[in-house]
Amino acid sequence: MRPDLTFLSVVEDGPDDYVVGNGVAFVNVPGIAATVLALLDGSRTVEEVRKEVLERHGADVDVAAFVAGLDGMGLLRRPDLAPNLWDRIRPGQVGWLFSPAANAVVALLTLCAVAAVIARPRIVTGMSGLVWADSLAFTLSFAVGSWALVLVHELSHILAARSLGVRAELSLGTRLQFLVVQTKVTGVWRLPRRRRYRAHLAGMRTDLFLVAVSACALYVAEHGLARLVLAICASQIVWQFLFFMRTDVYYALANAGGNKNLMADAQAYLRERKSGRDRDRPVGVRVYAWFLMAGRVLGLAFLVGYTIPITVAICRQAVAESQPATLVVVAFGWALYLWVFAHGRLTALRSPPGS
Repeated sequence: MRPDLTFLSVVEDGPDDYVVGNGVAFVNVPGIAATVLALLDGSRTVEEVRKEVLERHGADVDVAAFVAGLDGMGLLRRPDLAPNLWDRIRPGQVGWLFSPAANAVVALLTLCAVAAVIARPRIVTGMSGLVWADSLAFTLSFAVGSWALVLVHELSHILAARSLGVRAELSLGTRLQFLVVQTKVTGVWRLPRRRRYRAHLAGMRTDLFLVAVSACALYVAEHGLARLVLAICASQIVWQFLFFMRTDVYYALANAGGNKNLMADAQAYLRERKSGRDRDRPVGVRVYAWFLMAGRVLGLAFLVGYTIPITVAICRQAVAESQPATLVVVAFGWALYLWVFAHGRLTALRSPPGS
């Protein structure tokens, strides 16, 4: 057998740490494994590679078992993905959005916004002006505005990924009791660590840009749309720091630590602690595990103490005001959440290893 594994990407990710992947599935391996992969180019048998590695590096590697392990993780299957809408976007078409000049514009606008808020604090303290008498109209406007700006946020991730030549997939998902739009950019792991941050943080960058533009506009004159955009985008930035869920900041932290399975490793660590089996896990995983547990408790408390009571209060008010449209909106939101949650769990259970 002369396996040809040259289609796999191999990227150095730290001291004696390499990320190997087929574009969909990725795994961390030590440097000697990267050497083995470089030799598995279809010109040698696994036994010839074993002997060559032993002669060059003094390491006796069971190459056949290594290849079988990669196969078991789904890495030897070349991705066969149907083209999607976003594949049509070429790196050269959107790369300018993430150029140094574009970053300078965002930074300059941010400084102008800070100066505007210092000069006129009411820009951020006058949020009560958002609410108007017709509660149903306000609720619908805020909901539509929120979803529109969420899509803009996710489109930023897509454009950033495509500027790097990485595939992007848009879908609905759940984070605890929250229904979210999410962008899958797993392929960024085939890029050097520094370049991955563009895809991870592009959404927050756009939110910051819109916050800055809105603040500058409010400095000039009061405007309901600018205030709505400011409130929603600022809250989206805060949301990303709740990284006990898979938020943008979570992915940035996982990338900084070189651990693409940070949450799964943290959950495994907590299960091991519960069962009395305490494996030696990296410090970052152990610290994040306790933060994860605290965050889940807070999330549950938020569900019980706020989400459910406010939903009940909205429904009661809608009944009292004879506004069935509000009940329809609330029911649709919860039904969609439950469907996405159940679909995600079923898909995860049916997915083969490495997918």
